[in-house]
Amino acid sequence: MSVSLNMFQQGEIYVDTMVFYILLRAEQRVRPTIRDFFARIETGRIMAFTSGLTFDELAYRLLLALIKDRYGGSPLEHLRDREVALLQELSPVVIPKLQLLQRFPHLHLVEITSQDIRVMLQNMLEYPLRPRDALHLATMQRLNCLNLASNDQHFDVVPGIQRFSIDVV
Repeated sequence: MSVSLNMFQQGEIYVDTMVFYILLRAEQRVRPTIRDFFARIETGRIMAFTSGLTFDELAYRLLLALIKDRYGGSPLEHLRDREVALLQELSPVVIPKLQLLQRFPHLHLVEITSQDIRVMLQNMLEYPLRPRDALHLATMQRLNCLNLASNDQHFDVVPGIQRFSIDVV
């Protein structure tokens, strides 16, 4: 079960991919929640953590969204048909956004370790989580950071995780 992200005022939290995605592509109705959350990170009231896996997921989702915005239809079909051209066209749009996040104050980009992979496999057996979510969980467990900014309800099956979700007003 989740609590509103507005309720998380200070402390440590692991930030899931979609929170960054919403920050970068938010609809007007969710911008205040996201803006306030990232302001608390920027001032240091919140220490935020995420991993390289998050940046991989985010870059891919942003590319797909841009393809859909510009060309309509199925972004995956466009990508299959014209991968090199689309990557050359859209990577220069995506990269600066990721670089800004990479330098964001009090946002710590942590490495994924070989031990995280072992724990991921155990998490997949223990909880009904997708591999990526099981890997995010393994990273959180290593950091002993059990607060999670995410709208992903799959994490609710994990005891001890407190999920904070974005309210849609």
